[in-house]
Amino acid sequence: MTDCPPGHEHRKRAGLLQYRTHPGVLGTVFAYRPGPVAHELWQDLCHAYKERIGDRRQDVQPPYRSLEAILRAVLGTWARWDVSNGQAQLLTGAAMSSEDRQDVILCWGEAILPEGPGRELVQRLAEQIAATPPLPYPALPRSVAGRRTLSWWPGELARWRLAEVLAAIDWQLGGKNPARFTLCTDGTLAAIGHELPSAPDAEGRVRHLLPRIKVGTAATGHSERHAVTINAVTTLLANRWYGVTTVLLTNPDQPLAVAARTDGAPWKRRLNVPAVAASRRLAGLPRLTHRVPAFPETLEESAIAAGSELGTVRAVAPESIVTPGLGRGNGMEMFRRIEAHVDKHCERYREQSPLYIEVPGLSVPTAKTGVRTSGPILPHNLPAALDAARIDRLLLTVLWHDDEVRSRVQDEIARQWHLGDDFVAPDGDVEHDVVPGRVDVLFLQDKAGALAHGPATAEHRQQQLAELLAPFQEEGRTIAAICETEWDPNRKYPTHQAKAQAEAEDGKWPSKAALARLGISSQYVKQAPPPVPTIKKNGEPCSPYFIEKATEARQSGLTNSTENAVRDALRGLGVFDHRLGTAFGKLPLHPWWHIGIHVRRHAQPRQYGRRNTKPAPLTITLTAIRPIAGPDEPWTAWAYSPVTSQWEPYRQTRLAVHSANLGLDVSGFPTTGGESHQASAAAHITEAALIAARTQLPLPGPMIMYVNGDTTERVWAGLQDENLGQRPPADLPRPASWLPGHGLPRAQRPLAVVRTINDLERIGRPTGAYVWGKDGKWGKTKTTESAFQLVSDDGATYLPDFLLTTVPRSWAAGPPGRFGSEFSRFAPEAVKRQGKNGYAHTAVRLTAIPTSDDADADLIGKIDVVLINQGTSWDGRQTEPTPLRLAKQIDTNHPYYRRSCEELEATTPVAHAAETEFPMNGQPR
Repeated sequence: MTDCPPGHEHRKRAGLLQYRTHPGVLGTVFAYRPGPVAHELWQDLCHAYKERIGDRRQDVQPPYRSLEAILRAVLGTWARWDVSNGQAQLLTGAAMSSEDRQDVILCWGEAILPEGPGRELVQRLAEQIAATPPLPYPALPRSVAGRRTLSWWPGELARWRLAEVLAAIDWQLGGKNPARFTLCTDGTLAAIGHELPSAPDAEGRVRHLLPRIKVGTAATGHSERHAVTINAVTTLLANRWYGVTTVLLTNPDQPLAVAARTDGAPWKRRLNVPAVAASRRLAGLPRLTHRVPAFPETLEESAIAAGSELGTVRAVAPESIVTPGLGRGNGMEMFRRIEAHVDKHCERYREQSPLYIEVPGLSVPTAKTGVRTSGPILPHNLPAALDAARIDRLLLTVLWHDDEVRSRVQDEIARQWHLGDDFVAPDGDVEHDVVPGRVDVLFLQDKAGALAHGPATAEHRQQQLAELLAPFQEEGRTIAAICETEWDPNRKYPTHQAKAQAEAEDGKWPSKAALARLGISSQYVKQAPPPVPTIKKNGEPCSPYFIEKATEARQSGLTNSTENAVRDALRGLGVFDHRLGTAFGKLPLHPWWHIGIHVRRHAQPRQYGRRNTKPAPLTITLTAIRPIAGPDEPWTAWAYSPVTSQWEPYRQTRLAVHSANLGLDVSGFPTTGGESHQASAAAHITEAALIAARTQLPLPGPMIMYVNGDTTERVWAGLQDENLGQRPPADLPRPASWLPGHGLPRAQRPLAVVRTINDLERIGRPTGAYVWGKDGKWGKTKTTESAFQLVSDDGATYLPDFLLTTVPRSWAAGPPGRFGSEFSRFAPEAVKRQGKNGYAHTAVRLTAIPTSDDADADLIGKIDVVLINQGTSWDGRQTEPTPLRLAKQIDTNHPYYRRSCEELEATTPVAHAAETEFPMNGQPR
């Protein structure tokens, strides 16, 4: 602490499960380099596998992960088959005998090429690797801070070494007996034998959660020191083979659990064939029988382990599965205990957590104070906000079907706009001057069923809605609709086909598209759920306490839903009051454009029986917001999309996107080298948008760009940690591929680019904060919601890297939502609460990348924190700055967003060192 910036000693410090590492942690690495012949054999083997499995149009490559799983199981520690820079080599964390090397390569190769000329290639490659003497790796690559590419094997080895230390700990997690985490061949830790059971359901079934610990590579921002993160998750164990993603196979005589992914359609899963075949062959060798268990040939339901005593197979269900009776998360106490165990048992990582100091003078409260505004837009602020949104007069139309919905929306409008408790709007007639001179209200009953569920198309609904609303359309009048949609959380479907048909006939999405084509922004409000039951399923009466609390929760949910529907209707129009400017507090409010860039690669459309090789579509939207004048004035919002190809008020761009098909065909965009079509399209469109912004946005001014680093680091290479502060390389495909706006003339470039990261596996889980007490000692707090700034590696200055921590809204609501604050799920007290969610801290990481010499990166970082803490309509803290969130909502609010984002498989095997799959910008994943 003595080497850190002066004046910080008595300020709050963040607790974070992120730890610095160094090359010495890697230990000795052995390299088996057969020479150029092995690389040629490998290329021929890949070609033979492609000829056997795929066709010339498909990029089919051998299953590397199954090879690594078997290598690590035989060796008992880390191993990797690495092909890069024209060299094929086997890297291991310990010496491996020639017999083991030959057997693994040979058995794995025979599984993928059982016949034909490929078998000879496999045998020659296995002989080459077996004959190569082990040599210590001559020079370990430099630790690159935060590098994401999996081909950078030192980062993977650093994570593995920490996982080995964690696997040797007897974890005291609240129960009577200590828990042990088994290291799996994929680098994760699983509490095998310590599964958490739920209470039996109505049919007597017991579900189990498998606690797991993941070690990840940290996003270190401007810091030059490599770091790793620790995060804990609970994964549901499957009780059937439908949709299983990973199978864990354990053996009492084996130090590692073999993790194998499944393949095939979700409704007909099978274990990875090369892993099964190779393990069965290796298990027959006497010297390896106790080290390599044999995977089952078929996936029988009886083979799935439902608990710690039922065999050696654990089937991990996909993350998207929903199972009643089990909560999610381990709770805050779990992460605090992990932090304590690392400090006690992991000497090399003790005191190695990056130092984050609370930012002074920056108030980011989570409740209403002088620098944060919550609640709806007040009626006296609406006229100025409508002017900023380019709206002369607004007609808020409520299209209702159920009387309860009509009454509820009417009461909420009266409450938000101070119309009195006796306000009653006539049905079918415009109620003028609800907000004098600016807003009218219209209640219309949907007698034609234009919003009802059924097979009616968007075109048919558009015709019905046009006839219904035609008498109320006037010159200069903007119409926004609050629509009713059915909502039944207890709906059950007998088959998957019935569920798919019900979703296809959901009236919300085609009616939303129909309204957008009519130039009407829409927001939907749900119907009331069924009344609270008074009798249990077994016929016993419910307790009065349960009925009271359930009724209170039901009414509270409906009230919040209705309030948010009215407020979100204004947000969809781009109507924002002065709250953003007020939230700046003492920070200067400059007339800058804050531009958020949202990029999303769609789920690849699947074709039955073959792989779709066409580039996946792309959605990209940009939103620009700016204060009109001072902090007491509203903000204006504009947006850009390839659909319009020009900057327009936020409402107009949003309607244009929602009235068209979602997704842009990127196959026509030129690519160079390994650049993907999506990366090329995103760079070109963003550059065109920024060029147009100079002339199409009102009152041109300096710009600050906001991007999501988790999704766009593959688009712009300058966003990656190893490139921060560096100059673009000479072989960059184009200037626009370095940073957003980098292709513009220097005088027209943005002031800075702000990278936001939400993935806790890259941030590290916050565990609270350390506060300097009156007794002159540091004390640990259980929660914190402050903003912190990263101290430089030498402790002399601060870096423009910020961390904003928060807790879920349900946690802040009170004790009922604070499960996991005092004990983890392993504690006896948690047995009866497995249905509760074990909430814990979340965080947002902000890295300001200055692109102009006169940019104040620290000020820009503080502004980013404010734009996350204060939303335009939402009372709670956001997960990204407001301009980025508004750009994202154009996409996520699209009528058919779900069709473009849902994957049939929860996880997809990632590319490996030698693979040539380049997801976005030519960098291997």
